[in-house]
Amino acid sequence: MEKVYIILLNYNGWQDTIECLESVFRLNHPNYQVVVVDNCSADNSLFHIRQWAAGHLPVQARNPALRALSEPNVAKPLAFSEYEQRDLEQLDVSRDHNPLILIRSATNSGFACGNNLGIRFARAQGDYGYVWLLNNDTVVDPDCLSHLVQRAVADHARGRKTGLVGGKVLYYGEPGVLQCVSGGTYNRWMAIPTLTGNDEQDRGQYDQLEELDIYLVLGACTLATRGYVEEVGPLGEDYFLYFEEQDWAERGRRRGNWQLGYAWQAKVYHKDGSSTGGNKDKRTTSKLSDYYYSRAKVLFTRKYYPACLPTVYLSFLIVLFNRFRRGKYDHIPLLVKLLLNPSRRYPAHRETSKPLPLTKPA
Repeated sequence: MEKVYIILLNYNGWQDTIECLESVFRLNHPNYQVVVVDNCSADNSLFHIRQWAAGHLPVQARNPALRALSEPNVAKPLAFSEYEQRDLEQLDVSRDHNPLILIRSATNSGFACGNNLGIRFARAQGDYGYVWLLNNDTVVDPDCLSHLVQRAVADHARGRKTGLVGGKVLYYGEPGVLQCVSGGTYNRWMAIPTLTGNDEQDRGQYDQLEELDIYLVLGACTLATRGYVEEVGPLGEDYFLYFEEQDWAERGRRRGNWQLGYAWQAKVYHKDGSSTGGNKDKRTTSKLSDYYYSRAKVLFTRKYYPACLPTVYLSFLIVLFNRFRRGKYDHIPLLVKLLLNPSRRYPAHRETSKPLPLTKPA
């Protein structure tokens, strides 16, 4: 069985990360290694993750309904290795078989950059068959990874060029409600992604499907094949936050006619919104989330669909009206400045206490 590198990106979110790790180390897949990339956290996250690995920091599930996915805690101590970002260039990775790898990023350079450090580690090892990007604010069923890999293998066997595979993503706080199935569709004229199955009760309506008509796979749970990574490359680092999924899928279609897959048996439970200061209630979306989501819409459209820029810019009139209607007056000047200079980063984004990523404002 080909090896899977499971990549978790942590930023000031060690509590979520260690609960996720408890579920990950219950996976029944026979061959995987876990890589946690810390995106230059300010809350001493790596110290707490080390304490967890040593057995000094027990985990208790926040949602009792999902307790079986992380409790009782896996046996400790758990062997791990720790590296700085600069170590990756000189790393003799062939000697490192510890189940847990910790990498400290030198800066918080965003979702894609952080995950790409994990992908770089996997590629340097040379023995990877897949990389699985998994949000740190998730917990997973024990057979989740096996089903994702089985879908990729089955698609290959039937001649389908599947490069990215997603699963069934449900809300951690409402385990019977879908966030999405695999990913979603995309309206290029408005730069609006729509998650398939979003907020629907899971009644099995998306089960037994071998294929979905989707444009992207949600970054919270994305299994990428080695062939895809080697041909298409790692995540695009243009955005800092949001639209990385669209960019990766779009490049795959353009560079090698790659397709997207769906494993309905693979279940992930996502604490949606805990990573950027927003949640399912769009009225509480943080300025950070609002700014980078709007910025990513413009950057992505300029890069791939420049003919759609006029309608995308016009759609911001609706966005600005919604911010005014919801009383989010302090968002409006930031969004106006963004439209004048979409390459601009969020003011003082390095000092923000909001973890990455992701929730999408309306």
